[in-house]
Amino acid sequence: MSAMLPPEPHLLQASQVYTSLKWGHHPPTIEPEFGHPNVLITGDIRLRVTELEAVLHPVIGHYCIETTGLQEPLYTLWHAEGEVLCRQPRSATIAFDVRGAHAGETLIFLVAVQVTERGMRGRAVQSGVFVQLDVTSDELPTTTF
Repeated sequence: MSAMLPPEPHLLQASQVYTSLKWGHHPPTIEPEFGHPNVLITGDIRLRVTELEAVLHPVIGHYCIETTGLQEPLYTLWHAEGEVLCRQPRSATIAFDVRGAHAGETLIFLVAVQVTERGMRGRAVQSGVFVQLDVTSDELPTTTF
């Protein structure tokens, strides 16, 4: 008799949209009664700032979740390699500290969420996304006539 192993989780699912990509994580188990639970993070996945902006203030990103196969009420726990400024059940605003970054650098930050259904009594599903932040020079483009 052979044992059937659960499928490997799909770590990331990406759409082709530039600033509002969707990423998700599928848990290895499926409960047919409620369907396949899924959480997608959408938001500012690719950001661009100048070197001067990076020194003056943190870069702010806005993120939301879309869920399928989970029963309300949902409890969300946001985590980020940055400061979570505003936590809502289905959205978060996150500040990324990029002080000291130089033009030409690309920085990567993690934004993650854990969603538990039925007010912490049900299944927990986790999702994460990598945010890419490109630092450009402060110079204005030159125009030739």
